[in-house]
Amino acid sequence: MVQLQLKHLRLLWVLLAVALTACTSSAPVTGPAAPAAPASATAPDSATTPPLQEPLSPSAEAKPDTSSATQALLAQSERAQGAGSLNEAIAYTERAVRISPRQADLWIRLASLELANNQPQSSIQYANKGLSLAGGRTDWQRQAWLIIADARDALGEHDAARSIRERWQTYRG
Repeated sequence: MVQLQLKHLRLLWVLLAVALTACTSSAPVTGPAAPAAPASATAPDSATTPPLQEPLSPSAEAKPDTSSATQALLAQSERAQGAGSLNEAIAYTERAVRISPRQADLWIRLASLELANNQPQSSIQYANKGLSLAGGRTDWQRQAWLIIADARDALGEHDAARSIRERWQTYRG
């Protein structure tokens, strides 16, 4: 009888240890990954898969999908900027960047706010980060380069600013 209770107690400790280990894991627990389908596999039933969307053209104005937290922070940032509180607008945008650091348009917005707050050096740094994430989006590239041109002007580098504007003022991709 005592041996049976010890076996149950040991089993309970093992299960508890496994449960605690699973709780402290930093990776989300998901089911096993499905093997990749071969290229020659037949197309899946259209009722079970969403239709493919056309890729956005580089000049499209649509923003990428963002989390609702990021969208809320951007809305707060725009309200703060509209109220004339640039520091508050910058703080909200910085929080949005921390949530979605791979989103080029957030970095470009942050660059624009820094420039409006008379911080041309940090504006250039943020615009360059936006450029590195913009990929093929020429609209974002153009926006970032024009912010850099304005920042260069603010730093007294008028020839560099003029050169950037000549290239990007009318650039359409």
